Amino acid sequence: MKVLVTGAAGFIGNYVSRALIRRGDDVVGIDNFNEYYPRRCKQFNVDLINILAGLPIETPLDEIQNVFEKMESYYPKPTGKLGSFKFYEMDITDAEKVNEMFRTEGIDAVIHLAAWGGVPMSVQKPVTYANVNVVGTVTLLDACRNFGTKKFVFGGSSSVYGNRDDKKVSETDDVMHAVSPYGATKVSGEVLCHAASVVYGLDVCVDRIFGPIYGPLQRMYGMFMQRAINFAYNGKEISIYGSKGLDTAKDSTYIDDQVDGLLLLLDHKTKFDVFNIGTSDPQPIRLWLDIIGKVLGTPVKYKLVESDKGDVVSSADISKAREMLGYEPKMNMEEGVRRQVEVFQMMPEWYKTMDNV
Repeated sequence: MKVLVTGAAGFIGNYVSRALIRRGDDVVGIDNFNEYYPRRCKQFNVDLINILAGLPIETPLDEIQNVFEKMESYYPKPTGKLGSFKFYEMDITDAEKVNEMFRTEGIDAVIHLAAWGGVPMSVQKPVTYANVNVVGTVTLLDACRNFGTKKFVFGGSSSVYGNRDDKKVSETDDVMHAVSPYGATKVSGEVLCHAASVVYGLDVCVDRIFGPIYGPLQRMYGMFMQRAINFAYNGKEISIYGSKGLDTAKDSTYIDDQVDGLLLLLDHKTKFDVFNIGTSDPQPIRLWLDIIGKVLGTPVKYKLVESDKGDVVSSADISKAREMLGYEPKMNMEEGVRRQVEVFQMMPEWYKTMDNV
């Protein structure tokens, strides 16, 4: 199967691409390297895929080889033929280029992860978020219609539920009360996907991603776990924005568990369906900090500040994904954070000392 992964240079996208290649699928990756975080980080992600696929890389080998080997050591060695990889630097809102790529590649399925992410910045840049997250999604759905692609997995978000104050939410709960532009764009994306399923006959699965998603090479900007590791390493004080301070609990999901969910959705036959993919086990920020300090060997210095506008708290009811997909999160937080710290410590100094995180 040839699978298009949008946002392939991002955190989740590069993991999904490598997982598909390991199981023998051919991957076409696209990303526009936007300014949300440094191009150097995104190129590093793409080159992790390139090494696996036996392709040339741009990142210096002495910066990436040990990291690649460590990250691949977390997975069973593939026994079959690896899939291929081809990368396009492309904006998903550019309909002409998107359609030409579909025409050239013959895409069987799409895992759509490209988006402007994060709640706080969406409050500052609502037009940018609407353009990329809504118009970009329409562009891809239309290309699927134009070229006969039959499967579409949409990377949604738990933010569609709004702030449920730690309530476990299920797929049947109301999603019309998003409290951020980001959440609103994800609601819009789901509605557009449903329309495409009805009108174009597209097989669509929506993954309501419960995060923050954490693990090695988590997105540097705006992601608490990676920020806390970076700040502890550099002796800086991190601000805690959660509405309940250190007791704020979020349904953090390890990257491999999220990838497992996405691949299960890719293989799930349906007309249209929605699934919560998370852990259903929210942990307080206090525990996150304790584990990071323990694994890194340096306590995380922090201060409590006012919570972000639009920040939401909820926990996933994942019973539907368990029953229909066989989804089961496997990673415990201490081991997941240990891996994240372990890889962070192996990264080049330019990465470990980045200021904008």
